[in-house]
Amino acid sequence: MSRLEARLDDWTEQAVSGAVPAGLEPVARALLEEAERRLSDNRVPAALWHRVLDATRRPEFLQALGASDARYRWAEAAFAAIRVSRYSLGVMLAQRVAEHPGRPLFVESPEDGAPRWSYEAVARRLERTAAALLRASRGRPRVAILSANGIDAACADLACLVHGIPVSPINPDTEPDGLRSIFDRLKFSVVLVEGEEQRARLERAGLAGARVLRLDPRTPSRGAAEATLAEAAASLAPGQVERALLAHAPPALDEPATVMFTSGSTGLPKGVVHTGHALVTKRFARAAALPAVGQGETLLCYLPLFHTFGRYFEMLGMLFWGGTYVFAGNPSLETLARALPRVRPTGLIGIPRRWAQLRERALARAEDAEAAVRAVVGDRLRWGLSAAGHLDPAVFRFFQRHGVELCSGFGMTEAVGGITMTPPGQYEDGSVGVPLPGMATRLSDEGELQIAGPYVGSYLDEPPVGPGDERWVPTGDVFVRRPSGHFEIVDRLKDVYKNTRGQTVAPAAVERRLADVPGVKRAFLVGDGRDHNALLIVPDRGDPVLAGADPEAEDAYFRQIVAAVNRDVAPPERVVSFALLERDL
Repeated sequence: MSRLEARLDDWTEQAVSGAVPAGLEPVARALLEEAERRLSDNRVPAALWHRVLDATRRPEFLQALGASDARYRWAEAAFAAIRVSRYSLGVMLAQRVAEHPGRPLFVESPEDGAPRWSYEAVARRLERTAAALLRASRGRPRVAILSANGIDAACADLACLVHGIPVSPINPDTEPDGLRSIFDRLKFSVVLVEGEEQRARLERAGLAGARVLRLDPRTPSRGAAEATLAEAAASLAPGQVERALLAHAPPALDEPATVMFTSGSTGLPKGVVHTGHALVTKRFARAAALPAVGQGETLLCYLPLFHTFGRYFEMLGMLFWGGTYVFAGNPSLETLARALPRVRPTGLIGIPRRWAQLRERALARAEDAEAAVRAVVGDRLRWGLSAAGHLDPAVFRFFQRHGVELCSGFGMTEAVGGITMTPPGQYEDGSVGVPLPGMATRLSDEGELQIAGPYVGSYLDEPPVGPGDERWVPTGDVFVRRPSGHFEIVDRLKDVYKNTRGQTVAPAAVERRLADVPGVKRAFLVGDGRDHNALLIVPDRGDPVLAGADPEAEDAYFRQIVAAVNRDVAPPERVVSFALLERDL
């Protein structure tokens, strides 16, 4: 038995004994130190590293390490162990199935009696789904998913991630220009659409050539040649599934696993490439930052799976922690308010507006404050994260006073989600916290935050970094770093913003459509931190189209223009109101 294996067995025996975390600290630190020593020893079997990673990811180990510096050391050691042992999402899923095959991974809705998919059942479904996708394409498939949320889209996405099939979840409301840009760059061979609306959107964008499979079996078929993904998977015999998976060589950890799209400054989607190594390392980084999370977790999830936090923190987070992901069904406040006491989640990821609304509901109740909070959020909620916008510190303090460790954070698609987070118990008003483990940060001369690290993605068509060079990604936001080490956002450099629902808005998507419109001299979209967008228009009254028009006719003309623009842009970018300015911007 190697010394590393002996340290691992010693830790396991001590942890099972039920000793308090303080008493376990010497044993936990001894295991960490031995793991650090053995990382350069290529004689350590991959299976042993996988056991070490599985044992040390748990809250009892991370809490036993004590101070955050030890947990950050553990994260760096875990990153290295992941690489040397080729630990992947597939290995992670196999470990969870072996430990608790019958535990639900997915619950299809908050309703009583909703179908529950165990880890074992999901694993079998992923195998069939992956095999169907491999057989639907000549050569290695490249898959696009146009769906907001739901069990079928989640299993298709996870099948690709676990079995090494490049996949891109795409906002189904992406405008035609954006869809054409995405499809031109990635040349998808298989496209999964939720239903008729998404299929029609593909056709309006003039996209063809890929095999289209429907996710919703209720969508009418367009002939015998068309099938749902479920039908394609069900038609495979067990031997066909096994042969298809065996013939598909798993990609290297540093090969692209997925491309996610975020609004670019031109209004066209910007593709961010993430590797399998990045997806796995981020989960261990997040665990080190949230050492108490991981015991019987249940999340009620309303963020869509093309959203970074919905896909990575919620879906892959539940896989990492061995928890249960409950589909909310839709993102409305009423749905969330009805579901929370029924589902009784242990954690909740939300945009600022939802947290503020939940607080307002609790304050409006007649019970004492503690009972009111629990009536609104459920009796088990103990932690949460608010990101994608500013939230009043009073809301953080309110939930923290009533047993919900609500943390602030800042993240980007480029970083597989989170970049900074307030450590539990160390919230500071107005701060977005400290860098997550593995995240290198620096401020430019202008104060713009720049990031680097093992889970920071690259952009499509970006030239590779030269040997020995470090790649730094600008965030587009200006920060200050407090003496405590916490970061605070003070300004924005980038040409995109977020509304109160946390949705990203690219003003250029609207503004460029008005660049050559008769009668429009200048247009400027505003809506950062607001419920909706307003368009400021400088009219060109010297243009013949406005010649002799009275104010009423002029207003009617611009209303038609705005309506035409709204038909071609994504819902978050639509104009709700406009104003005509008497002087140029």
